Amino acid sequence: MQGYIKLYREILQSPIWQDPTKLRLWLLCLMKANHKQAELLIENQVISLSPGQFLTGRLSLEAEYNRNTTKKYFVSGKTLWRWLKLLESKGSVSIKSTNKYSIVTIVNWDKYQRSDQPLSSNSSGINQQLTTNNNEKNEKNDKKIYHYHTSKKQSNLSILDSLLNQNSIEKETQND
Repeated sequence: MQGYIKLYREILQSPIWQDPTKLRLWLLCLMKANHKQAELLIENQVISLSPGQFLTGRLSLEAEYNRNTTKKYFVSGKTLWRWLKLLESKGSVSIKSTNKYSIVTIVNWDKYQRSDQPLSSNSSGINQQLTTNNNEKNEKNDKKIYHYHTSKKQSNLSILDSLLNQNSIEKETQND
């Protein structure tokens, strides 16, 4: 998963800001949410997901939340699910559950993630439009495929080196 999400400064006034573990869960939800319409096949059933939705379950949520953390910061799936239900009670997400999976919807996803929100300009008094379309960036990133022919245990440092080398080759090509 690549791309960007918008994060608004008003999060500083939110109670979630006061608890780093729940803030991490909220950020995970924002990053997992689809930026465009998607369809998934789950046990011969096609699931349609809209922008701002993602499919999860207690065990997958536990695995994703705890990825690259030490045992000291491990949080059980049961606890994470309670926290997700807390986010639902606060109106941040809505959850539609079945016995196999849950679809989580970020409330007001479109309001905060769309690219056409106006910015005010004090000097000219004219509203300016954001020109960066995050969905276009995300779609371009979705199309990029990096092939690594080394083992699954390739270190992050060697991946970074590969990306930096690729970037410098692209710059050299542009300069020619």
